[in-house]
Parts: sequence; structure tokens; C-alpha cells
Amino acid sequence: MTRQLVVAVVGYTGGVGSCLLSAMKKIDLKPYALVRSSTMKIGESDEEPIDFKVLSQRLLEASTSYNGIPVIADVTASIHVQEHYSDWLKQGISVVAANKGIFAGPEAKYKELLASSKDGGARLLHETTVGAGLPILSTLGGIVASSHEIETVEGILSGTLAFVLGKVAGGKMLLSEAVKEAKNLGYTEPDPRDDLNGMDVARKAVILGRLAGLEGVELSKMNIESLVPEPLRDCSVDDFLNKLSDYDAVMTARIAKVEENGNVLHYAAKVDVKQNKVEVGLQACEASHPFNNAGTDNMVAIKTNFYTNPLVVQGAGAGGDVTATGVLSDILQCSYQ
Repeated sequence: MTRQLVVAVVGYTGGVGSCLLSAMKKIDLKPYALVRSSTMKIGESDEEPIDFKVLSQRLLEASTSYNGIPVIADVTASIHVQEHYSDWLKQGISVVAANKGIFAGPEAKYKELLASSKDGGARLLHETTVGAGLPILSTLGGIVASSHEIETVEGILSGTLAFVLGKVAGGKMLLSEAVKEAKNLGYTEPDPRDDLNGMDVARKAVILGRLAGLEGVELSKMNIESLVPEPLRDCSVDDFLNKLSDYDAVMTARIAKVEENGNVLHYAAKVDVKQNKVEVGLQACEASHPFNNAGTDNMVAIKTNFYTNPLVVQGAGAGGDVTATGVLSDILQCSYQ
């Protein structure tokens, strides 16, 4: 039997936060508390200065009064907010997070969160840290929990990089041209190097690796292939865009070599459980590989001792609405404890 959810939304005025409130309204789930960068509104009280200690106390009091389940949904990008997760979990407050930072950070801190969740009997859910609303982490977690032996987890985890590589495939466009088009269409970060360096994909790979059961996975120890030429890593954005064409021939030759053998080049993360390693970079995939059907979607392919043909999760991996529905799904899961 489910119990009432008593939910505080932290970051409700942001893009994902506003979409989350709209999604909650559609299913008649009213937030108990709304928190933004400097103020918070709890229950029927007036807005007051933000105080996370007061927030947790009042959330617990309301949950006791309603015989409900306290949940804090954090849809900010704030490291400061994440510093409170462990204390909230120990108090029995479930945490739903959309920011991958702490989950891809030092393993010791990640394990501390898991221990706090267990000690407090609270849920710690962060589905949207890898594929927005796609059920990637819940699928992988369910497979692990149900006795599968994970062999590999491979993922196309950047729509931007998928777009760029799709444009350069078959020599249709040069790398520099594809990057400029992606930026003009609003697909990249303001500095496209933040996409091309692979770090966002790498953080998601850390999360997948840990959930798949790997120990010792740290961002600093991983082999991450950057598509940003080394001489262009510290210059201005304009200089980067203007000079990237100097390196087009290298990428064009690499693509041609891969395609001569009937393969297709993708930028992907690979978690190899048997070899206890995580790699991020360009991957040559044979024609039958699921990645060749991904387009600009995010896709994760999971192989286990039972799924020798991989189980595939595919769909939009970004956007306020789809991310908000993923957060809401996690909030609803907190009903089952």
C-alpha cells in the first residue's frame, strides 16, 4: 500500500523545476515545499530565507502528521545542495536528484550516500543523471538485483556528439562544419568543447559502471578520448571554431578507415565488467551493432549472461519535459519503501 508523498522541490524556478511542477500538477501531486536559491516556502507559511535544517525538520513533522513519506527532489546544479544529501537520508528523507555531480564524484562519497540511505531507510534515486527520462538506471539496477551477471554496458550518451558524428559519416561534412552547425542549432554548450571533450559522457559512464557493480571507478583514472585537438583546448571559443578546420583531415581519414571495413564510428561509453574497466571515446561498430540505429537519440545496450543479444533502451536523452518526467517517476517510486 502506498503512502502520501510529502515533497519539497529544490530549484523549482529553473527549466527542469518549472517542468516538474507542471508534471506534478497533471497528476494532482502538490509540492509541500518550494525552494529556490535564497528563499523557501513551506506548507501554507510565507516565504522565508532558505535554511535546509529548518526545511528537513518541517518536512519530517509534516510527514509524521500525514503518515506520509518525506522526499526532497533536487533539480538544481548546486554542489552546495548535494552536500546535504547524506544528512537528509540519515533522517529518513528520500532524495531524488537530477545533478550527476556527486554520483560521478569520488567513490568514497558515493558509498557514503548509499550507506546513509540504508541507515535511514530512505530512497536515493537519480535516474535522470544519465539519460534524462529514459529508464536506464532503473533497468540496469533491476537486472543487477535479479541475479543477472552484467558483462558490458555500452552507451551513446551525448545527443550533440551523435549529431556531429552523424553529419561527418560517409564524408558528408567536415568535422569543423558539423560542429558549427550543431552550435548554430543550439545543440552544443556555449563552448562546444564542453561537449567534444567527452567529460559529460565520462561522468555518466562512472555512474553506469558503479551501478553495474564495478569497484574503484574514478573519473581521474579513466581513459577519456577528447575530440578537441590539444592545441585548441585553452584558446577562446571563436579561435577554436576558426581553427578547428586545421584538423579536419585527421578525422576524415579516421572515419574513412573505419568505414572501409564496413563499420561505423560512434562516440560512446563502454563499461566492461569482466575486465573491470570503463572507456569513453570513439568506437568502431560493426553494421549489426544497435548504435547504428540510434540516430541522435541516447541509447544504452546491456549484455548479461542471459541477454547475449543486448537489451536496449533508446530515446530522447535531454530536454526539460522528459527530464522532469524522469524526476517525477523517481519521486513516485519513493512511495514504495
